[in-house]
Amino acid sequence: MSGDTSNARLWANADFWVADSLTTANPADANTAFGPGWSMVGLLDGDDGFPESRDEDTSDHFAWGGDLVRTSRTHFKATKKVSILEDNPTTRALIWPGSTQTAIVVPKPVPIKCAWETRDPEAGIVYRKITAGHAIITPDGDIDQNETDLQKVQLAAVIYPDTSTSPATLYIQQTSLAVASLAIAPATKALTAGQIGALTATATLTDSTTRDVTLHPSTAWSTSAAAKATVRYGYVTAVAAGAATITATYMGVSGTCAVTVS
Repeated sequence: MSGDTSNARLWANADFWVADSLTTANPADANTAFGPGWSMVGLLDGDDGFPESRDEDTSDHFAWGGDLVRTSRTHFKATKKVSILEDNPTTRALIWPGSTQTAIVVPKPVPIKCAWETRDPEAGIVYRKITAGHAIITPDGDIDQNETDLQKVQLAAVIYPDTSTSPATLYIQQTSLAVASLAIAPATKALTAGQIGALTATATLTDSTTRDVTLHPSTAWSTSAAAKATVRYGYVTAVAAGAATITATYMGVSGTCAVTVS
C-alpha cells in the first residue's frame, strides 16, 4: 500500500455553530473555544456529514477548426449542508426564522455566520470552516415527524463570500495541532548483530507543545536497509554488520536515526 496513513482522516466527532451577528468574533484559533454570540446547534446526523457542493456556469470557447482555446467560468455558488437532530431554540430559529414560541410566520432567512467543526481524536486534529462573509440557511427537503425515526431536518447553507478580499474569500480555515517537527532519540545508535535497541519519536506541534508518538498508531516506522537493521514500534533489531537509516513519520513529518551495526 502506498501513501501516508497518518494523512487519512476519520472525523469521529463534529459540531455546527451559528452566530446571529455578522460582527461576532471568531475564535483565535482551532484550540480556542467559541465565545459569546455563538450557539451550538446540538446533535447532528453523522452519517449525513457535512456535504459541500460547488456550482458554476462554464462556457467553452473554440478556435476556427474546432480546437478548445479557453473556458470561462461565472456565477460560482457554494453550498454546505448539515442534518440536525435536535429541536431547540437555535434549530427552530434556523428552520423558521422570525417565528416565536406561539406563532410560526412565513420564513424570511437572514444572513448569519456559520462554523463547521470536525475532529479526529486519534490524530488530535480539529478542523474548522467559518464563513468569511455570511450564509443564508434554508431547509433542504421535507420536515418529517413520525413515530419510528428521529426527527431530522437537513439545512442547506448558501455561502456568500467576503468580497472585500481578492479573490473573494468563502471560509476562514482553522486547523489545530499541526506537526512542526519530529525528533528521533537518540539521533545515532550503535548495535551489535542480534541486539535490540529502543528509539523514541517526539513530535513538536505548532503550539510548541510536544508529545511522545513512538507507539502512536499513526506513526509509521521504516528502515533504509532491512538486511542490516529492522524496526517495529520504535524497536530496532540489528541484523548484520553495516548501516541503516531508521525513519519515523507522523502526520506527514519525518525524523531519522542513523544506526550502525557491528
